[in-house]
Amino acid sequence: SVGVDDSDWNENWKKYFHPIEIGEKLAVVPSWENYENKQNRTVLNIDPGAAFGTGTHATTLLCLELLQGFVEKNSRMLDIGCGSGILALASVLLGMKSAFGVDIDAQSVKTANENAEINGVGDKAKFIVGDLAEKITDKYDIVCANIVADVIIRLFSNVADFMNDGAKLVISGI
Repeated sequence: SVGVDDSDWNENWKKYFHPIEIGEKLAVVPSWENYENKQNRTVLNIDPGAAFGTGTHATTLLCLELLQGFVEKNSRMLDIGCGSGILALASVLLGMKSAFGVDIDAQSVKTANENAEINGVGDKAKFIVGDLAEKITDKYDIVCANIVADVIIRLFSNVADFMNDGAKLVISGI
């Protein structure tokens, strides 16, 4: 049988991931790249590893653009299906009080927590392994889910239980 040599995959994809400016306030920058911040943007350094979330996918871009308008100083955010942690981390860096993320993939959660440390917000952004909101007990001002459509549909049955009055729900996905 013929196999595919994936030995260089972990490094080769990096040549396609470059800094990206999103909306008016944010720049998502690979942790291994330098970025000249000429417009005084909030910089989110990220290393997605094998997790979803570089900021280049259209659904992630849309969520990041929307989040920029929803950030309030005392807001708390829940990111369901956090992947690399990009949405939660951007929210905290843009000024939210805290963010909490959950993902079914342990590697994604590990990556998200590492990205929180890279950005110096490990005290404000926490990530755990779980299925949707099964381990969520608090209420949040913003709930994000940038995941596949069938999972978003499952989430609708109880997402309101985790939302404060007047909370915003930002959903997108494939």
